[in-house]
Amino acid sequence: MPKILKMLSESYLAVMVASLLIGLFVPFARYLIPLNTLLLQIIFFLSCLKIDLKQMKGSAKDWRFLLLSNFLMLIAFPIIVWFLIGSLYPETGLALFLLAAMPAGTTTPLLVEIVGGKQATAMVLTVTTALLAPITIPLLTKYLYGATVNVDAFNMFKQLALVIFVPFVLALLVRRLNLSFVNKIKSKTKPISIAMLGLLIIGAVSKESASIISMSKDWWQLFVLIGSLFVFFLFTHFVGYYIFWWKNHDEKNTASITLTYMNFTLAIYLASQFFPRPGVLLPLVLCILPWATLLPLWKQVSETFLKPGK
Repeated sequence: MPKILKMLSESYLAVMVASLLIGLFVPFARYLIPLNTLLLQIIFFLSCLKIDLKQMKGSAKDWRFLLLSNFLMLIAFPIIVWFLIGSLYPETGLALFLLAAMPAGTTTPLLVEIVGGKQATAMVLTVTTALLAPITIPLLTKYLYGATVNVDAFNMFKQLALVIFVPFVLALLVRRLNLSFVNKIKSKTKPISIAMLGLLIIGAVSKESASIISMSKDWWQLFVLIGSLFVFFLFTHFVGYYIFWWKNHDEKNTASITLTYMNFTLAIYLASQFFPRPGVLLPLVLCILPWATLLPLWKQVSETFLKPGK
């Protein structure tokens, strides 16, 4: 068992690719579809177990930075994506809009630490964006897409509250009642979360497997789509970095990582629940490629070209 957990934690991209293939080609994968909500709740719960509210107090003092960051991530950036892409490529635009509207990913503090940003600030942004997302995502989606897509904003809010608020409160309660247990299992939460994410992707993809397979037969279109996703992620990196031009390098790096590595798991879940179309779901599943591979490149660019004194 320990060897399996270690393999999962070290083979993130491999697990995601395997999940995509299983969802596409294994008929029994469809039995996982009803479990998507539960799987996402487990992922959020395990991630929230790591939240230490006491450590976040110091970073929360810079409320102007936090307010602007939340506004940029949850409102301004999704609107920009909708404006630039939505009318030209409706389904891909909807996928990227959903991605842009997501809160920060639960692994963001770890990624920020890797590139030398401020981990405590990233944790605050992860929590605040996650708690605001159930309100901002349904409202923005209804306002921007309500005329062209059937958007049940209230049901979307209920689903988001179910997969974000409930695990968050439960995790804080568990931390308060038995912190020693939380510290004991902390090292095992990452591989378990990856396994749950793999199962979530299998269920989401299997829902539209036939249509996705048909779409992916056009290799040139698939190549262009993947390339566009890499460009999209690089664009968010630079927007996140330079939007806070007056801050120091570490804080700008923190903003860049937080904006770029958004919670694509939640985006896949929402697409499978409310917009179950291959043209929306496929880009969100494929975004795992830039999500999992661009960080080392950004770290090199950041340290070589952007860091003061270089």
